[in-house]
Amino acid sequence: MRPPHKEKGDGSLLCGAPEGPFRQKTPVPFFLEPWGEPPPLRPLHAQDSSALAAVYERADAALASEAASCRACGECCRFGPDRPVLFASALELAYLTASAGRPAPDRVPKPGGPDAPWQCPYQEGAQCTARAGRAMGCRTYFCDPASRRRGEEVHAEAFDEIRRIAGRRKEGWWYGPARFFFSRGA
Repeated sequence: MRPPHKEKGDGSLLCGAPEGPFRQKTPVPFFLEPWGEPPPLRPLHAQDSSALAAVYERADAALASEAASCRACGECCRFGPDRPVLFASALELAYLTASAGRPAPDRVPKPGGPDAPWQCPYQEGAQCTARAGRAMGCRTYFCDPASRRRGEEVHAEAFDEIRRIAGRRKEGWWYGPARFFFSRGA
């Protein structure tokens, strides 16, 4: 099942569109988007952490043959106009910060719309320093178009399961641009 999406008046899609967890441009001002304020960062329960780790393991295994297409250039970790926008759930971002630690304050993106330029706070040069805990969108995005399609399929398969796990948490479900989560003091 594909992630839920909302069609905008201009025909573009939002949040888990068929293009996957990344979108090229935001068609309306960011403050009109439906994701709302990210919840505060809360520790993960061991059960939620284990369940999400299992989803990630299955996704990584499903994409093992696609991993060879990655050039390890770091382009997928730099965001802005005409670049991908990383969407993730609060559950995934809590898992990321539990795994890799909170980003250094000087590396946290400044508040701005989802298309404002920023670099993942866990990127050093072209390398990811949070690879084990990275979000599903990071695991499933590839520069190579054929690999990207397979990554989108795997992301869609995992999306409902991630949402189910997140639904058990007190905070419930939040899914939006990772930039908003980080700029709110993750």
